[in-house]
Amino acid sequence: MAIEYFKTKDFDRSLNGAIQGGGRGQKTAMKVRAIVGGVEDPDPFRGFPVTKHGENRMPHCVKYELGDGWRLVTQQTEKTCFFLFVGNHDDVDHWLDGHQGQRFGIRDGRTILVPGIGNQIGHVGHYHADHHDKPLADWLDIEAMDHVLDLPRSIAKRLETFDGRSTAEELESILREIEDARKAELVRAVFNLLSVGDHAGAQAHVDVSLGRIKEVENWDETDTIEVIDGEDVQRIRIGSPEYGAWLAAFEKRTPWYEWFLYLHPEQDKVVKAEYSGVAQLSGVSGSGKTCVTVRRALRLAGRPDARVLVLTLNRSLACLLKQLVEAACTDPAVLGRIQVTSFFELAQQLLHRFEPENDRIFADVTWKLSEHVDEVFREYYRCWTNNTDGKVLLPLHRSITARRVAGEAYVREEFDWIRSAVEPSARTDYLTKERKGRKFPIVDERRQDLLRGLEGWEKKMRDVGVIDYLGLTSALANHLDRLEPLFTNVLVDEAQDFGTTELRVVRKLVPSGLNDIFLCGDIAQTILPKHRSLAEAGITGVARERIRQNYRNSREILHAAYDVLKNNLYEEILGDEDLEILDPKFANFSGPVPMALAAATLEEEVAYARTYAATRLRQGAKSVCIAFAGFSARDVRGFAKKCGVTALDGTYDPGIDPLVFCDLEQTKGYEFDTLIILQCSDGILPPHDAPKEEEFRASCKLYVAMTRAKRELILSFHGSLSPWIRAVTSTIGTDLWSEVESIDTTLLLGVPEILPEFESAEEIESVEKLTGLQFVYTSNALGLSLEAQDKLIDLVDGRGMRAAGGGTRLRWANMAALLDDLLASRRSDLRFGPNVVEEIRSLRLSDV
Repeated sequence: MAIEYFKTKDFDRSLNGAIQGGGRGQKTAMKVRAIVGGVEDPDPFRGFPVTKHGENRMPHCVKYELGDGWRLVTQQTEKTCFFLFVGNHDDVDHWLDGHQGQRFGIRDGRTILVPGIGNQIGHVGHYHADHHDKPLADWLDIEAMDHVLDLPRSIAKRLETFDGRSTAEELESILREIEDARKAELVRAVFNLLSVGDHAGAQAHVDVSLGRIKEVENWDETDTIEVIDGEDVQRIRIGSPEYGAWLAAFEKRTPWYEWFLYLHPEQDKVVKAEYSGVAQLSGVSGSGKTCVTVRRALRLAGRPDARVLVLTLNRSLACLLKQLVEAACTDPAVLGRIQVTSFFELAQQLLHRFEPENDRIFADVTWKLSEHVDEVFREYYRCWTNNTDGKVLLPLHRSITARRVAGEAYVREEFDWIRSAVEPSARTDYLTKERKGRKFPIVDERRQDLLRGLEGWEKKMRDVGVIDYLGLTSALANHLDRLEPLFTNVLVDEAQDFGTTELRVVRKLVPSGLNDIFLCGDIAQTILPKHRSLAEAGITGVARERIRQNYRNSREILHAAYDVLKNNLYEEILGDEDLEILDPKFANFSGPVPMALAAATLEEEVAYARTYAATRLRQGAKSVCIAFAGFSARDVRGFAKKCGVTALDGTYDPGIDPLVFCDLEQTKGYEFDTLIILQCSDGILPPHDAPKEEEFRASCKLYVAMTRAKRELILSFHGSLSPWIRAVTSTIGTDLWSEVESIDTTLLLGVPEILPEFESAEEIESVEKLTGLQFVYTSNALGLSLEAQDKLIDLVDGRGMRAAGGGTRLRWANMAALLDDLLASRRSDLRFGPNVVEEIRSLRLSDV
């Protein structure tokens, strides 16, 4: 019979690494291409000698010399040949050491990789989580457990207590007492794999022993004809479109190629599904939703008449999606039928058709002043530059401030919620609309103020020549009746962050029909304050798919992240009719326990993190991200530039930028070998100035960021550790940074700068020089009563006044003058009243 050829995930990964490495590796990769491209010949290995020394670490292993010290590792029987790995002598030895005993089989018609084992049992690192106490044998099914532990009672009893803290020496001492060599080898493989979290691999070894998996050497012709691809193995089907595409894409591979090597069955089902209309995929973090979206887009774009839109909210993520589509697509014609963009960019393109005269307005950096929109909003809200339109919001600001909430941030989020919920022509609907997702109460009168304030903000943006994201959405919503279908299919990644208004636009862009809209999201990753209703957007009859399996994160990382999420969920999000919270199934591998590491200051946190990042990159990590909690994308971008580090944005390429900075929100959609989150301190997580009723949104941001780490997660802090982290210390270790890394003092370069509290035109250098009105807009005023704020606004007026004859002060020029007087004597107490004066007297401006 003809030999059937297969390739594994490790083979494709090693081949991709050789191509990306250039030089000898790339030259070697082309030789491998010639071999794989010639598998229809009787001997595709002709001209490549077998290595001189045999190989006993893996059954049926044959290694070929490729020249310059490089080798190709295969596993062969009379009927099959598996391509396993490509590398130089040291790489091949290291790979074989870690895969001793690897083999293949068939179960239920699917190819199964039965993994080998490395030299060491146990978890990486010195710290363990509470769930490591669980006996390892408990991870097996009942029949498998009985089979493995079918040993003398004295031996079985000791194995039953074996857990994640046990050592290789303890296992070897037990194995020496097992007389049956095959049974001892089974026990060794099962407990080694269980100890590193590969539960499926351990179960596979048991299934081989029980005959549930048919080993490769026992395959017959029917097996190889009918077998379908497994999660780690693909059959090379000579002459198939997939085989041709693999060869065609060989030299075009990018660092993103590994994202698309192999689809798991539940992912493949969604990619290939035909839906009568709208479909929604709910998937846990790390379940490969983005990969499914891209592969589905490529499939739909295979039709000659297709016009496929892949849409997301985050511009950084949109650029990532573009790179993924280009990496996965080998047919220029198919690629030409796919448009990948952010909603912001799409809205800009559409508005160009309807309002070409306003092109320069529809940008988030002003064309007039090069100001970021964050800076313009502060200018508007605090009534700087002699513009008092924002003063209508002062009563609400004072009320929110008295409740220890940052009014500026909350009002801006409320503006976003309003524009995501109602069209511009129906803004008054907001006055009576249930503020779903917004738990902080706002009375009716203040809602009127918010609508007037929003009108003023939109006018300010037009005057300055800038627009924010929801402003762009609202502008486009004015033309909903003019929007026409432009695409045959629209696929929305991170759909949980699309509000009702954006979804209305999506519905207009594609005619109803087969596979028209595909929404992909995870409500646990909802981080934006928006109104979201599929029904109100005109999206109905939704087919629902779910993927619960996490493939990205180590068991330890996901356990910690999911604990943080569960502790901060609220009833309304659990009851969302459009999306649902899914309990994740853990990935099939373990790693170091996440660590919370303490430094003396934030500046030290940054320096330690950068030092550790350099260490990890030298040790072989391919990507490291340092994420800053408590800072905006604007803040981090400026600091990254100062430090000479890349800020995470749409141009990120892991092959070029192994280290990146970002804020928590921008991590979404990416993944990193090592992730370090800075400032995980009390007061930052959760934010001290956000409504307690809406802390869940910050916890979702933290969950999103934590689950970007594939194998190593560090939560850095100074001062007191976040209570969210303290609540899950059973899954997180704690230590000092100084016990883990030696700081590089040349990296002590300060911290990111936040938006200025003072108007630059006023030449104010400190909070002490502010008037009372200016002061109540600052974070220093949080918690001040309404009465205290009123007195400050009225009596600290920027000019000052004394009673006739130069006596007692009646008004003060600034906050410093007021506090000097109040601390020096009690002559002015009556001006404020007994309670208010003590409240103001307790302010300590010098601590700011």
